[in-house]
Amino acid sequence: MSIADEVRIGAFVFTSRYDGQSAGEVLARGVATAQAAEDAGFDDVWVTEHHFVPFGVNPSALTFAGYLLGRTSTVRVGTAVTVLPLHSPVHVAEQAALLDHLSGGRFDLGVGRAQPVVDYEVIGRGVEYWQRGLPEALDLTLAALSGPVVADSELYRFREVVPEPGPAPGRSTPVYLAANSPASVELAARRGLPMLLFFDRDPEAKAASVAEHADIARAAGHPDTGYAHGAALFTHVADDPGEARRVMRRAAGEFVRASQNYRLLLDVPQRVSGDVPPEHVIDGLTDSALATHPVGPPDVCVDRLVNQIRVSGCRRILCQVEISGDHDSVLANVKRLGEEVLPEVRRRLRG
Repeated sequence: MSIADEVRIGAFVFTSRYDGQSAGEVLARGVATAQAAEDAGFDDVWVTEHHFVPFGVNPSALTFAGYLLGRTSTVRVGTAVTVLPLHSPVHVAEQAALLDHLSGGRFDLGVGRAQPVVDYEVIGRGVEYWQRGLPEALDLTLAALSGPVVADSELYRFREVVPEPGPAPGRSTPVYLAANSPASVELAARRGLPMLLFFDRDPEAKAASVAEHADIARAAGHPDTGYAHGAALFTHVADDPGEARRVMRRAAGEFVRASQNYRLLLDVPQRVSGDVPPEHVIDGLTDSALATHPVGPPDVCVDRLVNQIRVSGCRRILCQVEISGDHDSVLANVKRLGEEVLPEVRRRLRG
């Protein structure tokens, strides 16, 4: 089996609202992007969950995934991620099983804990669920996806129940864990789950996490069956280097603007330092992304995607295809990726 047979390339629909856009416009673009990705030959579509920030207007990854499963017919649809400690883990498992049944097995459940932001105060049951709730929530979700589940701890306490609709015969819903720290890498490995690794790591850093995961999983008694870890990448076809930089810099600017709206409940390292002028942060993020991510002419996108796959060891690629922010430009980008980039990536991976 070649790498090409293992790799799945997906479109990451972030539902990112750029300056001047309405929520309705952004959500309509997200739906159109998912359908265009299916038509263009992408294997998967992944969606996010955000609360109380202007940048991300989708508050329910599970709901949006369900809608997209109904509007598509061949792509797998996954959450990247459902913020698990915010929600009842058993209810998350029930909804995941429901989407698996309704879609004929096209749903992937990606979970994580995100940042310790006001979401845990408004939607969740307190910041302690961010601090120490993820392992237990994950265990309850995994148990509820396979059968009866019961809990008796400080954070979760309920009598035994049997979640419905339960697993479909002969298959289980794939579960991925966002791994942005050594602790989450270890958690994924000890549970025998693949990881989702995000934009801020270069392929060598991703490879180090993959290797660490393999060592811990093996020591925990999980067979080395070749985990299909995921890697998120900014992805945009632009023939002109100047255009590539403008697109990437606009996305970086929106990210910085959004980061200033996060209301943290704990004193933790922030994504964007307040001690550095925003323009310097934006330039730094832009330069870093343009150095390693598939943004630029088609041949550059091909080279970067192949390199990311080969070096990182990840086999699920989440292409953030919406970084231009404009409806027509996003759809044109998806079409060009399908015509000029993905076929060549797959050909080179077979070689």
